[in-house]
Amino acid sequence: MNANHPLISGIYIYPIKSMGAIEMEECDFTPRGLKFDRRYMLIDRNNKFLSQRTRPQMGNFLLRFSSHTEGFTISHKGDELQFPFELNRKEHNVKTAHVWEDEVEVLIANDTINSWFSRHLEQSVQLVFLPEESPRPIPAEYQPEPSPKFQAQHPKHHVSLADGFPILIVSEASLNELNIRIQQSNPEESNMEMMRFRPNVVLKEIAPHQEDFLATFHLGTSQLMITKPCSRCVLTTINPDTLTKGAEPLKTLGQYRKFNNKILFGANAICLQPGKIAITH
Repeated sequence: MNANHPLISGIYIYPIKSMGAIEMEECDFTPRGLKFDRRYMLIDRNNKFLSQRTRPQMGNFLLRFSSHTEGFTISHKGDELQFPFELNRKEHNVKTAHVWEDEVEVLIANDTINSWFSRHLEQSVQLVFLPEESPRPIPAEYQPEPSPKFQAQHPKHHVSLADGFPILIVSEASLNELNIRIQQSNPEESNMEMMRFRPNVVLKEIAPHQEDFLATFHLGTSQLMITKPCSRCVLTTINPDTLTKGAEPLKTLGQYRKFNNKILFGANAICLQPGKIAITH
């Protein structure tokens, strides 16, 4: 395996922030990450984003591409709703929403969609969409040097509605290393599944945590750059199948992956050159 061209075993997008993943065989990288990834989110009455960190029940919503329309189908315990790939300014109102410390200009979905989500979450919420022209730059210290080929049109790198960076990379070996350590300390503990860490791309045939050090590398026809290892939160302790919380994986990760009071697993990245990626068979 060429470290500058790692092999891919998994590709995932999360159309709505903090909700279910769609597994892909191939996907396009855009300047803001994988196409369709986290361009939507749910907000409360205070226009703040909703997350499984405080609302684990958001894990009950499943997503797939719609077979009937140009968009997605979301289901909750058998009740289904369709919504489009994107919203436009001609048909949808604009408002300001909050993602952590960022304020972003978003478009509001129609009342039918918002009522569906509000009913199932048992609170008043709105589904909002981040249009391409709405800025949300990554932190200045992680902005790369301008590239004449790409950054003439995009002087800054922006993120969609992900927490801080457009792309999350995790390797199979990193997860295997974690599970070995968990089993050594507590043989009765179940292995952690990759989806606890909500990666965009899973790499294979590299060493544990080698993703932290890939620097600039190619995936398919795209070029990516690692910005920093990803600091992990309590969301990883929620079992994606049962939605119950436990001590792992943060308990074990804290024993060997804690740096500057942050627990690290996987690596954040940005897209230097858009292109297409696919599972490596």
